[in-house]
Amino acid sequence: MPLLTLRRLVLTALLTLLAASPAAARTWTAAAGGYTVEAEVVAFNDEKVVLQREDHHLVSLEIDKLSEADREYLASQDARLKADEIYGQDQVWTSRKGLKVVGKVVDYVKKDVTIERKRGRVYVNGRVFENLPAIYQKIVPQIVAFFEENEVKDKESLESWLIHKKGAPQTYACEGVLFEVAGGDEYGVPFFIFSEEDQRLLKGAYDEWVGSQGDYESQQDAAFELQSLAAARHQDAEVSHQIGKLQLVAQAATAGITNVWEVTLYPNGPLNSAPQFVVVQGRDSRTATQNALQQYPGSSVGPVRKLSY
Repeated sequence: MPLLTLRRLVLTALLTLLAASPAAARTWTAAAGGYTVEAEVVAFNDEKVVLQREDHHLVSLEIDKLSEADREYLASQDARLKADEIYGQDQVWTSRKGLKVVGKVVDYVKKDVTIERKRGRVYVNGRVFENLPAIYQKIVPQIVAFFEENEVKDKESLESWLIHKKGAPQTYACEGVLFEVAGGDEYGVPFFIFSEEDQRLLKGAYDEWVGSQGDYESQQDAAFELQSLAAARHQDAEVSHQIGKLQLVAQAATAGITNVWEVTLYPNGPLNSAPQFVVVQGRDSRTATQNALQQYPGSSVGPVRKLSY
């Protein structure tokens, strides 16, 4: 076969493959008009959808604020398959000390861990140490080392330390995330096990989760945000560490009299809270910022970008 013909066949095959495999990102449109965004669906439930924009920012918004076409898409099998490509995959997290945890981050957890030695055996929350799952046998010594700032690193050094403590129960309040592993078992892993960068991401909605104890819906929202963050992080290492709330305040721009802007606001300061991306109208960026601050007074202002031209 002539070389030129072969090249044409290869090029045709590549173009066919690209045409058959469209980019995961799609255009999402506000129900009220005036706002569109190119983004990939990360996760969604009955009320909210989390999208990843091309700038690696994650944003969440209420599904009923989207266009009818977008709502129909989210009800489709294609949307569920695309979200499952991200969320359905196992995640591999590596601790500061090289411990690998494989599974999916599904929720937050806050629990006391009591360690003691009695009748010649080490117990953790009433269970014999040797009967704990393998992952906990590795984590428990790290819990002691973290809180006591000592060199406990395995079962032997843990037992020696407990003998020094005369076997007295030692209780530690652990905060972390819940992992679901193959088979459906769930394990709690303390935040401090992870790198500082991973902690920053995983703690994103923890304060909200703690503050909503007893409020089932709010806790589910925090868990959903955590699941979305963890899944997106394992697809894109550059993804933002927090999910911004996309607030579609503006209506469509009218006859060039005004423009549509996206104003980034930090409710409690840039370092403490997830941003809100507030979409508002304004003749210029200054007016748009003022309009956004009227909706969310007391916020700190971040980047402002023009959406309509």
